[in-house]
Amino acid sequence: MALTPLLIIVLTKVLKPKPIAKPVPPEYEQIESDEPRVVIVGMGRMGQIVARILRAQRVPFVALDLSVDTIDLSRSIDSTPVFYGDPLRPEILRAVDADKAEYFVLTADDPETNIKITELVSRLYPHIKFIARARSRFHVHRLLELGARPIRETFHSSLEISRETLIGLGLSPERAEARIQRFQRHDEELLAEQHRMFNDREALIQSARDAHDELQALFDADVIEEKGVV
Repeated sequence: MALTPLLIIVLTKVLKPKPIAKPVPPEYEQIESDEPRVVIVGMGRMGQIVARILRAQRVPFVALDLSVDTIDLSRSIDSTPVFYGDPLRPEILRAVDADKAEYFVLTADDPETNIKITELVSRLYPHIKFIARARSRFHVHRLLELGARPIRETFHSSLEISRETLIGLGLSPERAEARIQRFQRHDEELLAEQHRMFNDREALIQSARDAHDELQALFDADVIEEKGVV
């Protein structure tokens, strides 16, 4: 009897029907591109925001995704020029006029996908610049090695949450903002320093430990300058 719950879990996983892949409508694969300045890869939450801003700015772009549901949603809302296609296939890159683009904006949620796309596209089209979603600090370093501009996916939202928390705990909005700006500058400088040693695990760990103490000292110095008001 003790094994019954475990057996139920195993059987549920085994017998659970696999999701049926939705057929790709032919029109989704018929890529229409008019010399885009930007190619967006990944039309999830981040890609949709980028697309909306570019469209409002009247910047020509084309977007790629491998989810029929995502393409359905994007097209139904505002007829976004998003198509079904794998950017790791050279014929897809030709179809979107990648040779005419200035930027590839990589917002796919899989770090390895963004790395592979950057490697391939930069080899085929050396002039293209990359702005890529980065999940972790290690991912940031790998993208930097390829010449991409990494954007940490949760960094700025985490700073905003921290700012609101500090205000809720009693800091004035001005002092909370000063702390957040101090942290951001320190962390960005640390990230640049760690990039020179990111293949040395022990050095990275020691750098992180030193950075913790340094940041604490910086915050303490701010408090002293504010005459002890916290």
